[in-house]
Amino acid sequence: MPLTIRAAGAALLVGLGLLSGCGGGDGEPAAEQQQAVTLTHKLGTAEIKSTPQRIVALSDADLDALLMLGVQPVGIAESSGEGGITAWAKPLVTGQPTVLTAGDTGFDVEKIAALAPDLILAGGDYYIDDEYAKLSRLAPTTAYETTGAFEDPWQTTLKQVAKAVGQTAKADQIIAEVEGEIAKAKAGHPELAGKEFTLSQMWEAGSIGVLRSDKDAGVKMLNDFGMKLAPGVAALEGDDFAVQLSLEKVGVLDAGTTLVYYAEKSLQPTLEGNTLFKNLGSVKRGSYKALSDAQFSALRTPTPLSVRYIIENVLPTISEAAKAG
Repeated sequence: MPLTIRAAGAALLVGLGLLSGCGGGDGEPAAEQQQAVTLTHKLGTAEIKSTPQRIVALSDADLDALLMLGVQPVGIAESSGEGGITAWAKPLVTGQPTVLTAGDTGFDVEKIAALAPDLILAGGDYYIDDEYAKLSRLAPTTAYETTGAFEDPWQTTLKQVAKAVGQTAKADQIIAEVEGEIAKAKAGHPELAGKEFTLSQMWEAGSIGVLRSDKDAGVKMLNDFGMKLAPGVAALEGDDFAVQLSLEKVGVLDAGTTLVYYAEKSLQPTLEGNTLFKNLGSVKRGSYKALSDAQFSALRTPTPLSVRYIIENVLPTISEAAKAG
């Protein structure tokens, strides 16, 4: 299972309350920095004393930001897509970075150490809370700047990476361009304005993980297109940004648009054959859509690159569901 999907699943499952191999390559260095840089984040600080030459990116958000700034990494987190690289990032990868696979508690620190990194980008790494102490001993290491993993907006991660590699002006330009594209897409899809949605993942038989927090990056992305998290989901109790529901409670998934990702294709007929699910208003009228690996991955980890993928490859699906509602 690709890391982005695994991490997204972990983000929906770990700590939630139940309510019922590629070869290594040299990276392209960043632009010349005139002085040392200090990055402050929620887990500490990263002191970057000179232009980084060997960068490891431990999330799609970090990798995509780096690629858009024209810098190649020596190591990346395994993600969805061929060779562990997403469809939207692959065209910009020019070398052969080592693909790192995370386990249940994060990445193998020894494998990262073997890459001799001088900068570790982990602003979007779901596992960084557990890894930071070890990683920061290897090299300057970034982490999320807001309240938790998977909650920094893509603009925040892009600015963080840009500061680390001395390209803040270019980041500002990228942000202006992508935000313009979002605004254009929003205007082009008036059917999404005010449309309530639920976004869920079925990771195992018998239960389903449901996003419930407006702090979640995926929820924020859909908000940017004018959509609103369904009140019934937003009202679910929990300390995390998602909760795990038994299938007896699938009624809460009903909304103007109901989006579900299945970690295993065999799980789809299980849910779609469930009587309670079949009787949801959104299912009956065609406002329910099953998301592909790439569609879910793009929504769960919005980046300057995946936003463009979402506009071209995910919004049409969501639009179709919204129009049916």
